[in-house]
Amino acid sequence: MRLIVNIDDFGLTEKVNESVVECFKFGIVQSTTIMMNQPATDYAIALIKQGLVSNVGLHLTLTSGKPILDPQLVPDLVDQNGFFLKQDKVISSDQISINQAYSEFQAQYDKAIKAGITLTHIDSHHFAAVFPQYKKAFIKFANDIGLPVRRIDNEEPSKQGLNVSTTEAFSSRFFAEGATLENIQALILSFNSKFPYGTLELMSHTTLKGDKLLSSLSSYSDKRVDEFHILTSQTLKDCLEKNKIECISFNQI
Repeated sequence: MRLIVNIDDFGLTEKVNESVVECFKFGIVQSTTIMMNQPATDYAIALIKQGLVSNVGLHLTLTSGKPILDPQLVPDLVDQNGFFLKQDKVISSDQISINQAYSEFQAQYDKAIKAGITLTHIDSHHFAAVFPQYKKAFIKFANDIGLPVRRIDNEEPSKQGLNVSTTEAFSSRFFAEGATLENIQALILSFNSKFPYGTLELMSHTTLKGDKLLSSLSSYSDKRVDEFHILTSQTLKDCLEKNKIECISFNQI
């Protein structure tokens, strides 16, 4: 079995970025996705250029911060102050333009490419890509770009025309109360018993202790430190090695 542990939110804060570096050094984590509109995006890009973080995908962001495009060009996606609509507003809206969403996807992608990042894959912050209001735009964008993506059928069973590579399975259960060493081992071993030749992606979110900025940007903060310690746990690494589970990134699927 092959395992992709992807750390979301690279670029959110400096401590988040530094936790990604440490996780890559340890070896279980081989994949992350960068947000192009956050306070520590430039620092994340610098870490990539230093060779400290490899295998970076794009974490398309539609529910946090401001768009890369002028908000006047994407009025359906933003509030009166030019910030992206929150998840509940997106889900309840029937006014979101597919073309505006696609244009913002393209702007975030172009910014990453211009920064010199060789992207491995695409996923989305807060699962915005699987919201009905954004899903068609995401599928079209992903097919046009041609990069692998995180599975988009975790809410609805169909891939609905997605023509790019993805993993055999994806789990978001290593999160919140599920962010324990026992749970992540159980998730991995359960998949391994069913699909010994498949690839599983686990979503993760990490930071280091003392991340004072994080709570102002995300409601998920304290457990990120727990996730970091689990993903740099020798016990977990030994479990993976014992069960012949290979840690890879999206450029290997």
